[in-house]
Amino acid sequence: MADKGNKKSVVEKKDAGIAALISAVCMLILGAPAVGYFYIDEVKKGIEYLIAGWVLMGVVVVGYLIVGVATGVGLCCFPVFIIPLAFDLLIVWDVYLQAKGEQPKLPTF
Repeated sequence: MADKGNKKSVVEKKDAGIAALISAVCMLILGAPAVGYFYIDEVKKGIEYLIAGWVLMGVVVVGYLIVGVATGVGLCCFPVFIIPLAFDLLIVWDVYLQAKGEQPKLPTF
């Protein structure tokens, strides 16, 4: 019979593939890859990067519109959208690494 007094608290390990999949799907649908942090119980980091990602995208969109209207340039500035995309992919990669138990690449503020 097991002694319940010495029973250690077991933390449920999250699947890294599922965490990355949640991040990627939420990135494509909501523009919020940081939702993967919520799955791996990193709520504070998830909120930080959710806000940071949306602010970055907002700055890029507003800057794109202002430059487009001011210069009449149009879609030649499209490559600027690679910046938030790269940031989102970095978040997906960081969620995957953290779910695997490896050292995360992105800091927590």
